[in-house]
Amino acid sequence: MIKLKNPRPVYLKGSSHAVLLLHSFTGTVRDVKGLAQRLNDAGFTTYVPSYKGHGLLLEDLVRADMDDWWQNVLAGYEFLKQEGYETISVAGVSLGGLFTLKLLETFPEIHSGIAMSVPRFKDEVGIFYRLEQYSIRLGKMLGLSEEAHAEQLSHIQNYQLGAQKFCKAIDEIMNGLSEISQPVLMMYGGRDDVTYAESAQNIFDKLKEPKEIRAIAEAGHLMPLGRGQMQTEEMILSYFCHKNV
Repeated sequence: MIKLKNPRPVYLKGSSHAVLLLHSFTGTVRDVKGLAQRLNDAGFTTYVPSYKGHGLLLEDLVRADMDDWWQNVLAGYEFLKQEGYETISVAGVSLGGLFTLKLLETFPEIHSGIAMSVPRFKDEVGIFYRLEQYSIRLGKMLGLSEEAHAEQLSHIQNYQLGAQKFCKAIDEIMNGLSEISQPVLMMYGGRDDVTYAESAQNIFDKLKEPKEIRAIAEAGHLMPLGRGQMQTEEMILSYFCHKNV
């Protein structure tokens, strides 16, 4: 079987204001690598941790779950603190947006946050579908045979506990929104499924001030990539520059 390596974290040194950037479920650091560079060009330090199993074959991905990925996020935050950064903001897309909210709930000293394309609930069927799509994309990229691809897909049936953890973690994050006191910008793509616009509004309504909500009409689910990338980057730059006290 083909051996792949975990994508390496991205660390770009800049000013004393650091931004922790968090990628999506079944995505990689590539989700936000361009955004990391754009923020760094504007003077910010940026760091993008890689989640365990992501970018690898499905059999490796399903060996990890929300607990592992949260530990990857915490390690990224601790890394920036150990590097001496006292002003730290966080931004993430999809799963990274969920972790952004959880970090804000957990660490009131975090400066500010941006959460993009955040789901306010998931079911196991949805998690399994994302895993299936991930395996299909990776299988095509690697040129896996039908037999090898079928073997990879068979691992999904063993991920019930991981899917349950995922759904439970979302519920816990949604229940903790009232604990967030830092400035938060909620973002969603106009070309994404309408449920994400509804989710962004629902989360926004539960947050304390100061808070903002913005849509990028041309953006899809992975807002820092694709047609809406430039507008997404401009909005994030504007927000963090304004909050860069």
